[in-house]
Amino acid sequence: MDSSRRNFFGLGLGLAPLLVSLSAGATQTAPKPLSRVAQSGVFPNVELLTQDGKKVRFYDDLIHGKTVMLNFFLVECTDGLCPTNIANIRKVQDLLGERMGRDIFFYSITLQPKHDRPNILKEYASNFDIKPGWSFLTGKPSDVETLRRALGFVDTDPERDKDLTNHVGMARYGNDKLDRWGGVSLRSSAENIASTFDWLSQV
Repeated sequence: MDSSRRNFFGLGLGLAPLLVSLSAGATQTAPKPLSRVAQSGVFPNVELLTQDGKKVRFYDDLIHGKTVMLNFFLVECTDGLCPTNIANIRKVQDLLGERMGRDIFFYSITLQPKHDRPNILKEYASNFDIKPGWSFLTGKPSDVETLRRALGFVDTDPERDKDLTNHVGMARYGNDKLDRWGGVSLRSSAENIASTFDWLSQV
C-alpha cells in the first residue's frame, strides 16, 4: 500500500488543532481509554443521530476500538460526485462481506444537517441498498462543523471552504485500537479501497 494513503493526516487536508473535550456531555460512567490520535482531539465526542434516529456519541459509540472508514457527503449533490462515491463505497461493502458490521464500520456524515434529518438519510441509504455496518449520520450543525474541521475535511482557502460544492472526495480510514490512520480517494477502485483494510488488520 502506498504511503500517501497512510499519511493522509499530514496532507494539506490535515487536522485542525481544535481543543474539543472528548467527554463533553458524557454520563457519569468511567471514561473509555483514548487512543493516541483520539487524545490529540481528532475525534470530538459530539452527539449524532443515525438514519434510524438513534443517538450516538462520535468517539464512544462509533470509533473507540474499531476499524472504520468515514466521509462527508451531500444528499443534494449538484455535481454527481457524492452519489458516485456512495455507489463506489457500496461496492466496497460487498467486497468486505461478513466483516461489515462485525470488524469494519462505515460512517457517512451529511454536510447539510439542518436539512438532512434521519428520515431523509434513511431514504437515501435505502436508495443505495445499504447493508448493516454502514451508518448515515446527522446532528446539530455546530457539532457537524466541529467534526468536519477536527477531521481535516477543510479547504485552506476560506472562501472555497464556505462553498459546500467544494467538498472533498476523500475518506478517512483507520483502526482506533492500533492507532493506524490514513486516507483514500473515493474515486479509487472499490478493490483498492477494500485493500486498505488488509493493512489495518495486520498486527
